[in-house]
Amino acid sequence: MSNYKGIKGFQVQTRTEDPVPYAQALADNPYAGAWASAANMNTARDNLASVGTTTAALGSGGFEPPLSAKSEEWDGSSWTEGNDLNTARSHFHGAGVQTSAIVVGGESPSLTNAAEEYDGTSYTTVTAYPGSKASIGALGATNTAALFMGGYPVTTESFEYDGTNYTEGGDLNTGREDMAAAGTQTAGIAIGGSPRTAVVEQYNGSAWTEVSDLNTARNGLAASHQSSYTSVLAFGGNVPGTTAVTESWDGSSWTEVADLATARYDLGGSGNSNQSALAFAGGTPSRTTATELWTFSGLDPSSTPAADYADAIIGDFYYNSTTGQFKTVNDGGPPIGSWSSGGNLPTNYINQGAFGGRDSVTTGGGSKASGSPARVGDSFQYDGASWSEIAELNTGRDQLVGLGTQNSGLVAAGYRGTPTATVGICENWNGSSWTEVADLSPVRTGAGSAGVYTAGLVFGGNVPPLTASTMTWDGSAWTEVNDLNSARNRFMGQAIGTQTAALAVSGEGVNGTESWNGTSWTEVNDMNTVRHLGGGSGIQTSAIVSTGRTGAPGYNPNAACESWDGTSFTEVADVSSARAYLSSAGTAAGNTNSESIIFGGATTSSTANTAATEEWNAADFQIKSVTTS
Repeated sequence: MSNYKGIKGFQVQTRTEDPVPYAQALADNPYAGAWASAANMNTARDNLASVGTTTAALGSGGFEPPLSAKSEEWDGSSWTEGNDLNTARSHFHGAGVQTSAIVVGGESPSLTNAAEEYDGTSYTTVTAYPGSKASIGALGATNTAALFMGGYPVTTESFEYDGTNYTEGGDLNTGREDMAAAGTQTAGIAIGGSPRTAVVEQYNGSAWTEVSDLNTARNGLAASHQSSYTSVLAFGGNVPGTTAVTESWDGSSWTEVADLATARYDLGGSGNSNQSALAFAGGTPSRTTATELWTFSGLDPSSTPAADYADAIIGDFYYNSTTGQFKTVNDGGPPIGSWSSGGNLPTNYINQGAFGGRDSVTTGGGSKASGSPARVGDSFQYDGASWSEIAELNTGRDQLVGLGTQNSGLVAAGYRGTPTATVGICENWNGSSWTEVADLSPVRTGAGSAGVYTAGLVFGGNVPPLTASTMTWDGSAWTEVNDLNSARNRFMGQAIGTQTAALAVSGEGVNGTESWNGTSWTEVNDMNTVRHLGGGSGIQTSAIVSTGRTGAPGYNPNAACESWDGTSFTEVADVSSARAYLSSAGTAAGNTNSESIIFGGATTSSTANTAATEEWNAADFQIKSVTTS
């Protein structure tokens, strides 16, 4: 193997920063992008109708002056003149795509109800719109599934079009005209408009709901027309006066991003998402042919999934000019990762049972920070962004244990309070309801677990006293197998591994880690920091443990996070919020040391609980410095 000195013509790349984990790369520049000039339209105009994507857009009609019937098609690089509208008009909008579009209403020069469909070649007059109006908002995937809203004279009405007929839909909350819109007939968004407003509304197929306002109120703006209603780019408009302001919508809020190069209003717009958009024509205030293409420069998960991201950089040799070091990117080693905030629980909980993966968690039971009863049957599911309430457990309790996948799992045992304290009650979640199944014996609290509903493992806990008991579950019955080497409860994590390959990490007063091979437990290397009641998830050879309580008396929460590689623990990035009692010995669910989630817990006392959720995202690579002379 050649050393670097012996390699001829090898050019070392220079970077100012080291590569970061995939999740961090996504988060670093979620709105990064810029507008770049593209080929001009053939005819300058404003108040035209526009539909389509960044590679197949359609602009038709408008005001030159005079009123225009001209249509132009964009193929991703240039505009080509197509066949004319049957009715020249301005101040109108369209729905659909380049080869399947509909335009309605407008001024020609008086208000009109004329509607025309475009099939990629020519326009055909179709059923007239239910009223003569201009500047009607329009969205939809095709000319057979379109939605129209508002318009001049100002109205709140909306109509759904099926290719033949118009059916009245839900009314807007704010009447307006001259707005932008994006999405589909059953999942769309209406943006801004006149009377000049920042109001944004979302349509679900029957009703409009107000969502977060634009940062800049305006009318005569455009949007990435074919976007999902959760990913939209809105640009240009009248504030009054022309504006170049561009805003990105992520489904919950608007963020200002790079401005258009040419400020304009009453422009055309098309696009696929907040990462892909086309702006063309409009008033500056003089009419323009200028076309601009929005190019996203951040990391796009649709084109670069996590696996491709890691593969692209593993093996790199580079010079970090900031640190003055030569470095390599290697496969394996402690994961490079970070914790990020997820959606909060509906309220503060400790000692919940849980099962599932990082983006698909089910919880059951637990204790609230305050109120009565202290121990509850409350249950929730997490979808990677937010928690939603599901059916309650049949028996409310805390300090229970969980195993399984989001819609096929088990919670077992726990502490009920009165009239009976520690119980062996087990309940199965099937995706819609909880059903009691065979009890666990001996009864216990604060156990550890591993596996899935049809092949589970539960071990340790407090009966009392502390127990080393290990039990397997086959979906219908419990079977006793060999005990842990050390009786213990309140482990680091609830579900690490499978029924035949599990990990029991730490416990109250015990720093030992034990590995299960399906038959017996073997002591392996300990954590670097002694603690219990923390989070943990993964598999026997690749796991993450985090936070936890470092001793008594007091809660003594610790923010440390350690990665397990099948042999030893290595300290990695701390969690943001130190806590203990994380949903019964660390209710955490995940896949390997690259993914995990923690939620709830106590920060300093039993009454200082938190609803915070944190997600662990790590890269499947390791960066090492290269010694040079």
